[in-house]
Amino acid sequence: MLKRHSLREQVRDALLEKIASGELRPGDRVVEAQVARQLHVSPIPIREAIRELVAIGVLRSENHRGAWVREATILECAEALEVRSALDALVIRKVAKRLRGKCGPLREVVAAIIEAAKRRDFSAFQHHNQTFHRSLVEQTGNRALLRVYDSLAFDVRVRAVMDFLAAKDPVEIASEHAAILDALDRGDVREATRCAVQHSRRLVEFLEEELASRQRQSADQFPQRDEASALRRIGNRG
Repeated sequence: MLKRHSLREQVRDALLEKIASGELRPGDRVVEAQVARQLHVSPIPIREAIRELVAIGVLRSENHRGAWVREATILECAEALEVRSALDALVIRKVAKRLRGKCGPLREVVAAIIEAAKRRDFSAFQHHNQTFHRSLVEQTGNRALLRVYDSLAFDVRVRAVMDFLAAKDPVEIASEHAAILDALDRGDVREATRCAVQHSRRLVEFLEEELASRQRQSADQFPQRDEASALRRIGNRG
């Protein structure tokens, strides 16, 4: 299993956890001196971690304003999940033999995901969900794959996804993890892959539905503005 050692990674993970838990909310500034006091580290790894989080879209920064937390949009979350659905097939293929008949620890994680969903505790859901998916990636032993996965920032996006999907049944979404694990435990690579890819794609579909619904509501509320935008797009194409 891959481990993280550098101070930059530890600071990055600590900041991601603060954002995912809601301790740091969209618009909140990330103050280097405050982070240094909390984590007992020097400014250098903090700046490196902030630069990385800016690069993957979790934070924004400007000269003389510092860095602050960005709000994840529906479209960004859907795009990240589309990428994950493509990665899922590779992840499952690489971990299938290793996990066959050895899924006990992950079953505890899945049970925690489902229990959090029943309570609609999306902070706990995010934590256990991230543990499940990242554990699968770690089990591949592929550092490049782990870097790609980390760049999608699911540590913070899962909370946003669940907020966007407030009208959906979180227990149904949570239970899909059990189907993935059951297939892995049996050594059924094809079924595990199908379940994993379907899980991500279903979330993408839900988000697309939510985005379309919000766009319709916006068009109903501001029909003239929407018409003007459409005319501008047509004019730009011309």
